[in-house]
Amino acid sequence: MSFATKAGIVLGAAAFSGMAVANTGNTSNDLQSRLEAAEAKIAEMSAQQNGDWLTEQRSEQISGIVQDVLADADTRASLQGTGATSGYNNGFFVQSADGKWSMKINGLFQERFNIGHQPGDWQSGTVGGANDKNTSFGFETTRAALNFSGELAGVAYYNARLDWSPYNGNNGLSTTPLQWAYGGWHVNDNWSVQLGRQKMMVTRGFMVNAEDQQAIERSSYDYAWASSQITNGVMLKGNWDQFRMNAMFSNGSDVNAGNGAAQNSWQNNVNGWGITGRGEWLLQGDWSQFDHIGSTPGSSDAWLLGVGGGYIKLNQKGAGAAAAANVPSAWLVSSDLSYEADGWNAYASGSYQRTNDGGTNSEDINSVGFEVGAGMYMDDDNELYGRWQWINPGFGSGVPSSTLNMATIGWNHYLAGPNTKLSVDWSWNFSDPSAVNNSGAGGWGYTGWWNNANANGTNSTTGSQWLLRTQLQVSF
Repeated sequence: MSFATKAGIVLGAAAFSGMAVANTGNTSNDLQSRLEAAEAKIAEMSAQQNGDWLTEQRSEQISGIVQDVLADADTRASLQGTGATSGYNNGFFVQSADGKWSMKINGLFQERFNIGHQPGDWQSGTVGGANDKNTSFGFETTRAALNFSGELAGVAYYNARLDWSPYNGNNGLSTTPLQWAYGGWHVNDNWSVQLGRQKMMVTRGFMVNAEDQQAIERSSYDYAWASSQITNGVMLKGNWDQFRMNAMFSNGSDVNAGNGAAQNSWQNNVNGWGITGRGEWLLQGDWSQFDHIGSTPGSSDAWLLGVGGGYIKLNQKGAGAAAAANVPSAWLVSSDLSYEADGWNAYASGSYQRTNDGGTNSEDINSVGFEVGAGMYMDDDNELYGRWQWINPGFGSGVPSSTLNMATIGWNHYLAGPNTKLSVDWSWNFSDPSAVNNSGAGGWGYTGWWNNANANGTNSTTGSQWLLRTQLQVSF
């Protein structure tokens, strides 16, 4: 019943009562009291009606305010009003709703404590010298890296890494904290082209990033070859369901320098160049299973076969016979087979390289080597692994200790899945690794081995060297 109807009834009743009183001769006081009672009832009904109306109005207003606040919160959480998203997925990311614009940020910290022993002087190769350190130990921050990658308008992409290390410019992979930086574009669904500072993608062990290795560090085998370099160039990449490949034309690099010489300005490159490439066949499983080395519990069976190679014409600096002696060139071929299963994995790789040493030696150098390894999870958080690597660098019978022959056993304890792990491994050399570790990218740096001899193995020790490494790795 509406307010007007209620008021009409009350007023009518009051008027009827008033007439009845007048007709019967009641006093005016009775009429006044009845009128006052009617007015009080009308005021009560009016207050009740207005109160109900205000309640409904306020409810609608409050509901509208709540919706506005929620919409504003959604907009702020997504960083923009067009539906952009952010979060964590193998790295912290920000991207547009359609995924065509994105940035992913990854980080890596490696803190080590190493103990190493080798007979003889670690620098001059003579026992009792001024720098004689048969056994040494210490802490180091091996790597502190930030990586930025993403998509641009769904057509182009980028990838750049800053890496602070004591080995930058000192038989490491880079002369500066900038390890790589390249951009590319998707030609179509299968083909892409990328240009800039990037890895030569020939061997799988070198291609897999440091944070995705099973062992504490890549092997000396992974660093030993002419293609184990970061250089400047252009790369063509192809991807299909069961096959992918890359082909690269670059500045090449200095096989024995191991200090990122090909990353300098174009004038310093002079006439160095390289052509490298690799093909991979996914025999079983998913491509993402081979983004890292190792296989977690619950993984399905997967096989990957890879074949790579290339020719690298090294940088020439100067002219004449002296320069020619410093301009070796090399060609190589490498293959690898990887298997992953439910909590365990195995892999094997073999490589051959022929180096023209520009007259330094009487004949070309033929280097050959292989690596085998395996790992197994004991439970969800603990993994055991081992590997064996062997390389004959081809320096001849006069330098018997130049052959690399090394065994490694290790343990990973995962504190927060793959993002935080504590590792311990122990390696034993049956011969002096110095000659091999001075080749390619200079494996003695990141691997932790002492730089004991020059590149051809002279002044080297007789071997029997060991290295105990512990590492806390945090990656995101």
